[in-house]
Amino acid sequence: MKLTHHGHSCIELSVADATVLFDPGTFSSFDDVAGVDAIVVTHQHPDHLDPDRLDALREANPDAAWFADPQTAEQLRDKGLDVTATKAGETFSVKGARFEGVGATHAEIHPYIERISNVGIVASGDGEPRLFHPGDSLEGRPENVDYLCLPLVAPWSAVRETIAFVRAVEPKHVIPIHDKVAADRARGIYLGHVRDYGLDGGVEVIEVPEGESAALS
Repeated sequence: MKLTHHGHSCIELSVADATVLFDPGTFSSFDDVAGVDAIVVTHQHPDHLDPDRLDALREANPDAAWFADPQTAEQLRDKGLDVTATKAGETFSVKGARFEGVGATHAEIHPYIERISNVGIVASGDGEPRLFHPGDSLEGRPENVDYLCLPLVAPWSAVRETIAFVRAVEPKHVIPIHDKVAADRARGIYLGHVRDYGLDGGVEVIEVPEGESAALS
């Protein structure tokens, strides 16, 4: 398994024989991504799906299969895309890679703001680790997670909730995502709290800077 971080919550994952792009949003640099086998969107917010770059993304990846949470899938179908809706507990596969939907709803931002659908994804392949991308939801509790792509900083979370989420999932490793809303000088505070308190005795945090890749085993 290989992960390339395109910034914020956008990752490109090579698993089994598939290359899959997750959450190509406004804070991410994915303009050079071409020829992927699938594009997965956890929810409709623009920092996870940039509407202004949608046409260019489609043109660069004409053969990609699209998967998205139910509300986003409906919106994309209105734009002429053939999209499969993801749901908690349901699985799909792409070229030997397996994907399972986790959770249903975006984390609460504020009681005054209507909550939208959000379906996280667990990705795996034969003999490869299990990676969990939750989107913007802390409700999913998949088992046997090797790598948790962790939303580090968000308007909808406090660090105590982030730590509680890591402890509930119990991953072997954490890869920070969703961090473009934090100042660079402040980011280390959040990382330190997750690293020190995410599990008893701490949890390994694997930084994958924007534009770089890491082999996951």
